[in-house]
Parts: sequence; C-alpha cells; structure tokens
Amino acid sequence: MKKNILTIIFVILIVFSFAYYFYFHKNNNVKYSGVVDNINLKLNWVHQSEYAGNYVALDKGFYKKKGLEVKIIPFDFKSSVVDSVMKGEASFGIMGADQLLIAREQGIPVKAIAVIYKTNPAAMYSLKKNNIYKPTDFVGKTIGLEKGSNTVYLYKAMMNKLKIDRKLVKEVDIGFDGKEILDGTVDASTSFIINEPNLIKEKGYDVNTILMSDYGVNVYSDIIFTTEDLIRTNPQLVERFLSATLDGWQYVFENQEEAVNIVLKYAVNSSKTHEMDMLNDSIPLINDGSSSLGWMELNRWKQTLEVLTDQGIISKKINVKDAFDMQFLSDFYASKKI
Repeated sequence: MKKNILTIIFVILIVFSFAYYFYFHKNNNVKYSGVVDNINLKLNWVHQSEYAGNYVALDKGFYKKKGLEVKIIPFDFKSSVVDSVMKGEASFGIMGADQLLIAREQGIPVKAIAVIYKTNPAAMYSLKKNNIYKPTDFVGKTIGLEKGSNTVYLYKAMMNKLKIDRKLVKEVDIGFDGKEILDGTVDASTSFIINEPNLIKEKGYDVNTILMSDYGVNVYSDIIFTTEDLIRTNPQLVERFLSATLDGWQYVFENQEEAVNIVLKYAVNSSKTHEMDMLNDSIPLINDGSSSLGWMELNRWKQTLEVLTDQGIISKKINVKDAFDMQFLSDFYASKKI
C-alpha cells in the first residue's frame, strides 16, 4: 500500500513538473506574470528597418507580454555599443560579430545570443554607366572607402582573397551619403547593400552592386549580445528578451508593410520607400536558408576570426567558442516543438 502511494505521488510530481515546464517556461504564448523589468537596447546605427524586429516586438506588445519594458536607443557617436552595455546603460546591444570578437580580444566579457543578418550586407556599389560588375573591374578605377566602417577591411579582405593587387586601384576616404558616387569623385564605393545603393536609386539612377559575401568574405552582421554576467545571473531575462525579439522578426516576415509603418514611428526622418526597400533587401540576408532565424554556427565564427586575423585587426589568440551562447536559441526552438 505504501509503495502504491509513493508511486502515485511520484507520477503526480512528474505530471506537475511537465505542466509547469510547458506552460510557464516553454510555451511562448503565455503571458509572463513576474516582475516587470525595464531594460534598454542599444543599436549600432540610427533607427531604420535594419532593426524592424525590435520595433515590432515593442509596438505589438511582444516584449510587454514577456514582462519587459524596453527602450530602443540608436547609436549616438558618444559611446560604443559595447561601452553602453558594459556600463549598464543598456542590457543588450546589437553589433557585428567582428566587433564582438575584437571586444573579447580586449578582455571585455560579452557574448552573442543570436545573429540576425547571417549574410553580411557589406557590398560595393557603382553607377551602372561605370560598367563595374565584379571586383576585377576595380583595377584602374577610383574606389571610395567609407571611413570608419567595417566595410573597409571587408573590402580589403575580399581583394586579398581574390589576389587583386590594390596598388592598381586608387583608394580614397569618403562619407556615407553617396555624394562622391554621384559627382564622379569615385567610380565605386563600399556600402551596405540595404542602404546606400538604395539612396542613389531613389534619386533616379541605375546602380550595380557587388555583395562581398559572394566572393568569400561573409562575417555575421547584427548579432544580439549581452554581458557574461547577465547570462549567468539572470538567464530568464535573457531568454524572455530573445524570445520576444525573434517573435518580432517572425511577425516582420509575415507582415512587411505593417512592419515598415511601425519602423517609421522611429525612423521619423526616413521615407516609406527607403525603409521598404531596406527591409526587402534585408530579408534574404536574414533568412538565408542555412538555418533557423537567429541560429549561429561555430564555423562562421571561425571564419570571422580568420578575416580579422588576416587583416591584422586581431593578434591575440582567442577561443571563438566563448564568444557565443546557444542555450537560449536552443530553448526557444525546443518550445516550438511542444
């Protein structure tokens, strides 16, 4: 009799544990009932469709459902995204995987929890009339390098990979607005394929683009990261933030025009045409068919480190396995299978 009672109690505990796990931990549709956390997210550029998933998660209440009051802060040139997160000004940040590895080389304890742009948007662009279709066409031309952008060393990495002698190219520093392309100062320029080329197209010009990833230089862009300390001390907060963010991006894919209208609440100086073009160009870079939304692969982190090492940007030995944490993505997708 005693044995039967113990067996029944054991079964009840198992059932209760499963129910709790399913409803309160794994089921992404259940509203969080704990303490509301106020957090900041620091972007690595100005408000635009590049961050549509975050705006949608905020506007549609996905963050709120997870017990989060989120403020999205654009880049302001006063401090880096890493500095903002490490100082506690923001709990989460967005930047390139290359920037995160550079930070870790400097001993800064930050980790990626997901990647948004799996295909890097770094590109070269030119007016169509210049007949530049591939990197070898740069020989004998003047190439604009957007000063301070990581597209510059990605361009150099591409040229090195293709064994194109840069001495045969005239390289000059330029800005980000495409002025030098339009006035003929340069024949082609570094850019992000989701932005600068569209600015020129919107002025009525035909443009050619060259995506650097097509020539073997492809590092993760726009990873979501936080501190090792937050991951260790408050993993539930990290899980809630990431879950709501990924839901936001999924909503974007399924409701693109609505998503752009939401973006425009933040990108108040932009136009619907530009933000829609940016989103349309972004989606294939985010959903590249290689894996699920946000998912990260070790070999891609190794490739990023290789580019940085070859360019002399990183010289110390670092373990890329320590640069990212897959537990939250694994939990998120496990919850979708139940």
